[in-house]
Amino acid sequence: MNFETLDEGVKDALNKVLGTALGVAREQLEEQGVFLPFAIGLEPAEGSDEAELRLIAVPPTDNPEDPDADIDTEAMVADLMQVLNQQGAHFQAIAIASDVLLQENDKDAIHVVAEHKVGAALAIVQPYQMPAEPGGEWLFEDPEAESAEALWAPEQA
Repeated sequence: MNFETLDEGVKDALNKVLGTALGVAREQLEEQGVFLPFAIGLEPAEGSDEAELRLIAVPPTDNPEDPDADIDTEAMVADLMQVLNQQGAHFQAIAIASDVLLQENDKDAIHVVAEHKVGAALAIVQPYQMPAEPGGEWLFEDPEAESAEALWAPEQA
């Protein structure tokens, strides 16, 4: 689906969830040095024409056999998709943000996939570099758009 041919309302909703997810991820990186996968949902506000943004998070799953194991972020993204598919029928658009490693250049990056209920999907990748010293400045490259496949299937209410 070509972003340029989408309805303005669809574009606005996608931009809103994309921008919010990128901002939250950057803020978490700058404040905590890390972020776990999360979602942003855009839902109609009761009694208003404006839509409201909602942060959706799931807890990391513990591995009882190896309590020191790294957090399984892929499982967290799958859990987020399950929550969104179960509760997301009233969302106009959603975005899922995760921290990824770009294999081609060995860079850390924020990855955000946004989808609209009409089936439009768009992804953004924003490479970043941690400060060399504590308290230093984070370097964020310009975000780049990627193609994305729609995976969200909200159940109709």
